[in-house]
Amino acid sequence: SQAATASAAKDAGGGAERKRVGETRMIGVVAQWRGHMGWIQPLCKIAHEQASRHGGRVYLAQKDIAEVDGRPSKVKEGTIVDFLVYQDSDGLGAEECRQRAVLRMALSHQQARQTLKDSPQWSEYLTDSEHYPAFEREHGVLLRKYAWPLPFVLVELWGHAEEIISAAIALAMRGAEAESAACSLRLIVSEDHVEKARAIPGDSKVSDSPVFSRPLPCHDVSIEAPGDKCAEVIREVLRVTMSDPAA
Repeated sequence: SQAATASAAKDAGGGAERKRVGETRMIGVVAQWRGHMGWIQPLCKIAHEQASRHGGRVYLAQKDIAEVDGRPSKVKEGTIVDFLVYQDSDGLGAEECRQRAVLRMALSHQQARQTLKDSPQWSEYLTDSEHYPAFEREHGVLLRKYAWPLPFVLVELWGHAEEIISAAIALAMRGAEAESAACSLRLIVSEDHVEKARAIPGDSKVSDSPVFSRPLPCHDVSIEAPGDKCAEVIREVLRVTMSDPAA
């Protein structure tokens, strides 16, 4: 295929003359990964004459993925990333690519209706869900809302730690009567992370039973506290879930 030919050329050293395309970081999902290279499907429009090549996908090499704590970051299909765009003779590629962390939250249906009013978009690579570009522009975090039939609304926040913390608290505080009101959060963790979640210091409570069982059993971590205390719990939940490859 054209995409396979392009990746082979890049691996062989072809298309080496890079030119940066702007300084705006784009967001996308890793649609294909072969261990050392793959393709990103952008979740935003890239205004460039070569943007339609390779089915609209952007090439990604392992060497262009930013390290985490001095170690190579490993991506997989379905990972949300942000990146800068370059062009070469084979089309568009991604550089300074950063893998995003993910925080899962439960919102009440009423809370979701009140807070998620901006026009959502859909992607075939984000199945059973919709995402909100306006939230990304405001908070620097991708908000993904699942359409699963649950007694609550499951959302994911994909971003970098401090932006995720701010965005999660902003979501929780929307509709609060006053800025001093307590922040009420329900975070979601898989059963594999329950014991570590129970060990998080503070007043958070982990549900005894899973709050849903498919595609994998998950529990909620609830806390009602001032924003700074909620931020500490979110930071610890991110540490617990992202330090484990099972996250």
